[in-house]
Amino acid sequence: MQRKRMKRVKWIAPLVVASLMLVTACSNNSNKESSPNSSPSDSATNAPADTGPLSKYDPPITLTSVKDEAAKSFLPEGDTVDNNSWTRGYEDELGIKVTYNWIVPAANFGDKMNVTLAGGDLPDLMTVNGTQLKQLIEADKVEDLTSVYETYASPLLKSMVEADNKLGMKAVTFDDKLYAIANYTGVLDSAPMIWIRQDWMKKLNLEAPKTMQDVIAIANAFTKNDPDGDGKNNTYGFVISKGLYQDGMLQPTAFFNGYHAQLGSWVKDASGKYVYSTIQPQVKEALAQLQQFYKEGIIDPEFGTKDVDKALETVNNSKAGMIFGPMYAPFNLGEVIKTNKEADWVPYPVVSIDGEKAYAQTPAPNSNAYVVRKGYEHPEALIKLLNFQVEKMYGESSATERKKYTGESDQAWHAAVVSVLPPNKNVKAQVNVSEALKANDPSKLNTEEKGYYEGILKYRAGDMTQWWNERIFGPESSQGVLKYYMDNNLTIANDYIFANTKTMDTKKATLDKLELETFTKIIYGAESIDAFDKFVENWKKLGGDQITQEVNDTLKP
Repeated sequence: MQRKRMKRVKWIAPLVVASLMLVTACSNNSNKESSPNSSPSDSATNAPADTGPLSKYDPPITLTSVKDEAAKSFLPEGDTVDNNSWTRGYEDELGIKVTYNWIVPAANFGDKMNVTLAGGDLPDLMTVNGTQLKQLIEADKVEDLTSVYETYASPLLKSMVEADNKLGMKAVTFDDKLYAIANYTGVLDSAPMIWIRQDWMKKLNLEAPKTMQDVIAIANAFTKNDPDGDGKNNTYGFVISKGLYQDGMLQPTAFFNGYHAQLGSWVKDASGKYVYSTIQPQVKEALAQLQQFYKEGIIDPEFGTKDVDKALETVNNSKAGMIFGPMYAPFNLGEVIKTNKEADWVPYPVVSIDGEKAYAQTPAPNSNAYVVRKGYEHPEALIKLLNFQVEKMYGESSATERKKYTGESDQAWHAAVVSVLPPNKNVKAQVNVSEALKANDPSKLNTEEKGYYEGILKYRAGDMTQWWNERIFGPESSQGVLKYYMDNNLTIANDYIFANTKTMDTKKATLDKLELETFTKIIYGAESIDAFDKFVENWKKLGGDQITQEVNDTLKP
């Protein structure tokens, strides 16, 4: 499982650079239109023996790329990011010699990629975000992969790339042409849920929440009934941070979803038109309740000044009993578990305010994409490299080959030049781990699942540092909540999955600021709840109506 904080974005956000330089640089640069290691005729002389998914080039070909250092800590002694089991396997089995133009720390990758694109000296294979992809397509600097994908992609690769009704593919398809392969891992892991201190629930004789009214009652009890037993009125029902929904942790998304409201999404209204979810009337109702919570002291009165890390201090100091967050919340809640063995957080699904089904919202795909430089003689090499990765990790050969490529930690797959993982694979892992725990038999688990299984056993034996395994992959876990969503079709997606529209580029930051400031003032009580209506009016005037038109133009059949 990838441990990362997931944000409400359409793609991994590009770091600041003069992005408009890209088109000019690409149009005027002297970048070669063929690889420096091959000639125009190499397309024939270096062709694979056949179009099989794993057929080998003979003689070998060279492919240049760029890379971050994410794999560094997972590699065995002697291996490096540019010389490891993956790079050796590519050359030995595929006849593809992968070399890197540069390798940088993961935190610097976005900046470095933007500089590379602006300079115009492009590698043969690149990892880009949505905005970068759009710019490259407009500059005619990436290959159309439609044909090579259909010809070379293995059935296993297609099953991953085309999952979720081809959602990942739609984000990288323009004018019916596939310009990239999205590293799409599914959106289910980002669905929100309610995390509650189970030990506090037991102490106050509270039942699991079945309705939003139950959540409100629990929040009140945690604030007013001394759940920590210190005889002081110093606990809060729940904690949110100043971003409200700019970050996956501590955003009240699950709370709004209980009122049939979504935040920051584009959804269809009753007429079939796409509308911005945050300006819909259901949001106003949820805001009114948050305002009441603040008035009654159920929310930390300083929430508007605290970022996620600061707000989490209240949680980990055992002064709050509920948060709204994603499946990976245990990574942020572990401190209180380490110091208090009685403490325990349990996840619950979104619940409804009125008896109608409540749907947990999921974001647009949060993903990078792989592209091939226009003019590179072997665009199919990208597909073959992906075929190789999924085969070694999930195909028939994975039983004997996976550990060679993923290492003892099962995380050395980060060293692959390109990779895709099965979308929503963590739900399957939870099912398999829970069954193995029940049967006391881990023999059918893969390496990754065995790690979760063993972590749960360590936690149950007293190692509190392994608690996260129990609450993410055990029987009562966040992945279990996600399985409930999936089995009952209880998620609602953001329908706009593309890079920013033209007006989003110039107006969205201003609109987002207006939104955050208005909502914060409403919750504080500095503005009446009717300030929401004025916000909606201003949002439309300041560019929202134009953005709405652009979104509908983009999404029209």
